[in-house]
Amino acid sequence: MRRNQKGFLIALCLCMLSISGIFGVYQYRKGLASEPQPSAPNQSAQTEEVQEPEKEAANSEGTIAQADTKEEEADQAKIETEEDIYEIGEAELAQAEETTEEKPVEENQEEAKEETQEEQEEEESSVETSTDQVQTDHLAFSKDSSLTWPVDGDVILNYSMDKSIYFSTLNQYKYHPAIVISAPVGSEVHCAARGKVSQITVNEETGTTLTMDLGDGYEAVYGQLKEVSVGEGDLVETGTLLGYVSEPTKYYTLEGSNLYFQMLKDKEAVNPMSFIE
Repeated sequence: MRRNQKGFLIALCLCMLSISGIFGVYQYRKGLASEPQPSAPNQSAQTEEVQEPEKEAANSEGTIAQADTKEEEADQAKIETEEDIYEIGEAELAQAEETTEEKPVEENQEEAKEETQEEQEEEESSVETSTDQVQTDHLAFSKDSSLTWPVDGDVILNYSMDKSIYFSTLNQYKYHPAIVISAPVGSEVHCAARGKVSQITVNEETGTTLTMDLGDGYEAVYGQLKEVSVGEGDLVETGTLLGYVSEPTKYYTLEGSNLYFQMLKDKEAVNPMSFIE
């Protein structure tokens, strides 16, 4: 019984001690909690230290973000600049192509203009040449025009279309549409008036005969020639050598060597002496 009581008391004492100890610990911790803790600054410093890296990290991240933003803006600006440059380059290229396209057009226009001017000049030159040719080829002769003597000599047979005259060789009278000028064989025969040689023929009466167009329907006929020095189509000036007096044909053997000279107006014979000075 006593042992049991003794054990109960010991257990009770241990319980009381435990309770006291627990209470004491509680009070101690309560006191500690009410007092300012010296470690707070350190914790605050640590917190600040922790916060500082975090701020730095945040700032760094912000800086990085800003840097990234700036880089993105720079890249965007670069892209825009490149696009602008590309667009400007395209625009300049297009303008250059237009200029290149326009330039040949202008050159073609200038070339066309030069060609047109050259053609106009050629046409003007051709017109001038034609005019000069026309002026050169234009022949004018009228009833008031004059003739020079085609050969030196005397008229042995006159022009006579209103009455017949006597021909010694033919021993007959007949009309005579020309004049016969006596001249030695080989005498020079000159152009009596400016004209164009229309034909050179040979017939039995007048031998080698040259016909020249004087213009306005007038023609001059030179017969009894040899060694003719001009050709058909030649434009001959007054005084030009046409040829030489030949031996007379059988129609003029008794009259002797001579130049047969005739004037025509619209194919009708007219008196040469009316024009010879």
